[in-house]
Amino acid sequence: MITRRRFFRDASRTSLALSLPPGLRMLSAEAARSVYTNPIMGGDHPDASPIRVGNEFYLTHSSFDYAPGLPIWHSLDLVNWRPVAAALEHYQGSVWAPYLCEYQGHFYIYFPANNRIFVVQAPHPTGPWSEPIDLGISAIDPAHIAENGRRFLYTNGGQMFELTPDGLATKGPARPAFEAWPIPSSTRIECICLEGPKLLERDGYFYLNVAEGGTGGPGTSHSVISARSRHATGPWEFSPYNPIVHTQSRDDRWLSLGHGRLVDTAGGDWYMTVHSYENGYRTLGRQLLLLPIAWTADGWFRVQPEIAADSAIPMPVPGRSQEPFLDPSDPFLTADLGLQWGFWHQYDRARFDTGKGFLRLAAQGRGLADTSVLTASAGGHSYTVEVEVAIDPGCEAGLALFYDPGHATGITLGPEGLGIRVGDGLTFHHPLGDATRATLRIVNDRQEIDFYFRLPDRPWQRTEESAEISGMHHNILGGFLDVRPALSSWGTGSASFRNFRYWPQIDLPS
Repeated sequence: MITRRRFFRDASRTSLALSLPPGLRMLSAEAARSVYTNPIMGGDHPDASPIRVGNEFYLTHSSFDYAPGLPIWHSLDLVNWRPVAAALEHYQGSVWAPYLCEYQGHFYIYFPANNRIFVVQAPHPTGPWSEPIDLGISAIDPAHIAENGRRFLYTNGGQMFELTPDGLATKGPARPAFEAWPIPSSTRIECICLEGPKLLERDGYFYLNVAEGGTGGPGTSHSVISARSRHATGPWEFSPYNPIVHTQSRDDRWLSLGHGRLVDTAGGDWYMTVHSYENGYRTLGRQLLLLPIAWTADGWFRVQPEIAADSAIPMPVPGRSQEPFLDPSDPFLTADLGLQWGFWHQYDRARFDTGKGFLRLAAQGRGLADTSVLTASAGGHSYTVEVEVAIDPGCEAGLALFYDPGHATGITLGPEGLGIRVGDGLTFHHPLGDATRATLRIVNDRQEIDFYFRLPDRPWQRTEESAEISGMHHNILGGFLDVRPALSSWGTGSASFRNFRYWPQIDLPS
């Protein structure tokens, strides 16, 4: 939802081939049909959990340290996604790898927060969602399956719990149900890390996908491993096509491919969502990709061999075409905060007021280390963000590119004038007299960052300081996070923000 990067729409094979980036592969079949290219969501949307409800699709994904959490996305074609709700309003802890599922016409999300499993339920994917229920399980990566009225929950490490009939409690302790597929010793991985179970039932078999190899580390680490059984509890037989998905080389565009869940269309076609780091742009987090799946005559599945993650792929639903990602720009005209936004580590409705063309954000803490910034995930190698800010006496507020409180770069307006924080946390100040209003702009040029400001009735100025952020990612800093635009306010009083704007390219002030 975070960029307007240009994608390819209806075109002939010739015009499409000429427009593809270098190295992008074109399928020979169905060339006249609209195609899509990965990612289907730019920016950090990992551990996705898609389901089909009639002819429509819904998913949620890891929301980590942001609230509202567990965003619910809707699609008509598996490619174009728009946010429609959030299942968690308040901060529950760091939310990893949720599992959205339907059972007997009711919807559940099983999710870990701070390594403890919770569940929420709703009559529809858009809600209303219940308050979280603690299942008393210390684990991550839950996945639900049912057989003959019995309900089960798989977790990382190959563990399985039986659930009560309502799915809201466990019936007993964990038992081992699945072991890791033996990764070849020649494969460069981070760890075995048996995690990310995903389950489905089809034609008399239960299928279990797991992730192995570690989601970070070397580019070849992650993978999708599959197995099947005649029963939801096993025993499990490994697929002869393992690994189903795997990055072959650290030189590939899409690294650490893994964590796959299958979903079918109403027309009977099958797809798998996976997440992946983009080579050279780990700062974007794990982006969401979609791959077509083919079933074999003997009941296994595999990625169609002529298709790679960087292929141009026929749209899952004929007559549809890939649209630009949702623009996170916000004029703050509505009384509710837009679904593109998330607060770091809290959601305090009393702290902000929005609507009528502004967002008023109360100051909190003394700096980035102890305030809750408001962020929107962004995709794309280069982009521009801008906002107008007005501050009360004693308040410092502005615009940042934020990974976590210790690792961010940005530009602020405050009592000391202009503040420029570069990538290593060093901050420079430039006096601006008694200025309390300014327009601030950050230009991200392939991870090199420039800062601009404009005082009322004055021309744009570029600061002498710039920053570089290519090291702000999980392999260096941990946390499984991404760099995202953020609004901040600390000190005393409050700040007012107007006209948050985003461009999916470099836009230098004239």
